[in-house]
Amino acid sequence: MKQRIFNTLLMLGLVVALSACGNTNDENSNASNNVNQEKGATEEQGVTEKPAETQVEFEKGVFIDLEKENNPLLNEQIKEILKKNLDAQVNLDEEAFRSTFKDSKTADAFMGTFGGEYKFTKIYNISEDKTKEQILVNVTGEMLRDDAIEEAAITYYFAADADEKWSIVAID
Repeated sequence: MKQRIFNTLLMLGLVVALSACGNTNDENSNASNNVNQEKGATEEQGVTEKPAETQVEFEKGVFIDLEKENNPLLNEQIKEILKKNLDAQVNLDEEAFRSTFKDSKTADAFMGTFGGEYKFTKIYNISEDKTKEQILVNVTGEMLRDDAIEEAAITYYFAADADEKWSIVAID
């Protein structure tokens, strides 16, 4: 008799457990159907949504007013070359980027720095390396990498050739 009661209670427990699981699955199924219906309606309207964590607002561009920079080390040639290089970087214009270097070999050496999403905001420092006869210009801003905004700092090394024509000889 005890065995029969035990078996009956065990069967009753299994029936209750299975019923509960069935209801949960129905609720999950209904919730899943509702999500799929909403998603389908959105896709039909031609709208695709990204998950919130991958939507990063980032305005790329060059936001440095080089005309307001009055450091005597930053002559007009250097300003023009720097602006051209920064614009080329932001607009992914490889030809313009390469044209700011001393020669094609130097440009080739620094093509690893080309590309990405940049926002240049400030000239942090301008200095002179008298031993190498170079002008160093530190530019700061932000870059977008892997859906995250990071601080960016780049140093441009400028040198003049024998004809006093300035160009970029290195980027760090």
